Amino acid sequence: MKQDQILRTLRGLMLAINLVLVVYYSLLRGLTALRISGSFSARDFLASAKQVPAPPWQMAVLSLGLFVPLAALILGKDYLPPGRRGLRAAVFTAEILLAAAEVTSLNFYYRGFFLMVLADLVYTAQEKYGRACIIAVLTVLYALADYSIASVFFSEIPLSQYLSYYTEFYSSWFSGVESLLTSLHVLLFVVFLVLLFLGQKAENTRVHQLNAELQESYRQLQEYADKTEHMAELRERNRLAREIHDTLGHTLTGIIMTTDASLILMDAAPDQARKQLQLANQTAREGLNDVRRSINALRPDALEHTDFAEALENTIEKFCLTTAAKVTYTQNAGNLDFAPDEEEAIYRVIQESLTNAVRHGHARNIEVRLDRFGETLTITVRDDGEGMAPGKPEGFGLRHMRERLELLHGSLEYGNRPPEEGPGFALTARLQPRQKGEENI
Repeated sequence: MKQDQILRTLRGLMLAINLVLVVYYSLLRGLTALRISGSFSARDFLASAKQVPAPPWQMAVLSLGLFVPLAALILGKDYLPPGRRGLRAAVFTAEILLAAAEVTSLNFYYRGFFLMVLADLVYTAQEKYGRACIIAVLTVLYALADYSIASVFFSEIPLSQYLSYYTEFYSSWFSGVESLLTSLHVLLFVVFLVLLFLGQKAENTRVHQLNAELQESYRQLQEYADKTEHMAELRERNRLAREIHDTLGHTLTGIIMTTDASLILMDAAPDQARKQLQLANQTAREGLNDVRRSINALRPDALEHTDFAEALENTIEKFCLTTAAKVTYTQNAGNLDFAPDEEEAIYRVIQESLTNAVRHGHARNIEVRLDRFGETLTITVRDDGEGMAPGKPEGFGLRHMRERLELLHGSLEYGNRPPEEGPGFALTARLQPRQKGEENI
């Protein structure tokens, strides 16, 4: 903020010096014209100038009239709304044209307006390409605005012609004032650019440092997330293992004791042995139901309240709404009527693939397809993200997908898309669904 105030102060000083120079040249030409008329030297002046000069008041009116809108544009750009590229480009163009008109109105005696405009536009331009164009245009205009070059194309009376009507003392004094003001303006221009570029260099260094810190924070956060995910997975596994262990331990102990008693009673009391076996059968069924309830506790809530096809569509739609990715879903597998464990496996594969595509691959477009080839169901998920780094080990998500599918005698293949298809990641899962109600043996 402090540097911006300094730069704006320097810009204001350059404006003030340019205004003083406009008044200086206007007064010098006007007073000299009156001096020539008063000394009855107009004939000699016209003979040496070889042309009729414009009225004395014309330079003052034109130069001051052009300076007012030029100063208004320079000072008013600070209040332009950000992001309006078309409006800013129009203002920049108008500023350059007004500077060129100002130099012309002063008969090319002074071209420092281009330096002032260059400093201002480089300060306010936001794009590197725009800055380069501005620097190139104003550099060319500054070079062409030199009086010795411009006089080839424009017939103007040189300033020295007017100064020759003063004594050597006053002529030197006028030239000294002009040199002092123009040198001071050039000095302010150089200081302005040095401070501007030094400030931008410091800002770029700060941005790079912040980016590096952000990347390190992201890496640490990613490690923490992976550790948290792994710990949560271990806690859930331990909880499920304990629950199944307690259920199976109690059930199997009861079955063993009942079958042992049945073996003893088989010959002596067959009816009693039959009752014991019926009790063991009932205990086994109850234990199986307890295990199923434990496993079903991990079933996605979406599959509990809607059918499988609708649950998939709802999940994909919700994913599109909560992320910036666009998902194209194609279902060519016919009736999606599978066993509960198969529905959960397919659901989790698609859900995890979408999450990985955005979280790790930063994908913008994702394609999900369900196809059926004979007895085989194929799930394909492709994205246009960053793909998988070479040599990166298989992560938790991919390993869990593979384990789920292998439990259903399925398979998983994945990898980066071929180069001719562009960047991205592709995953293909295959399994042969059972009829609903069949057990997975």
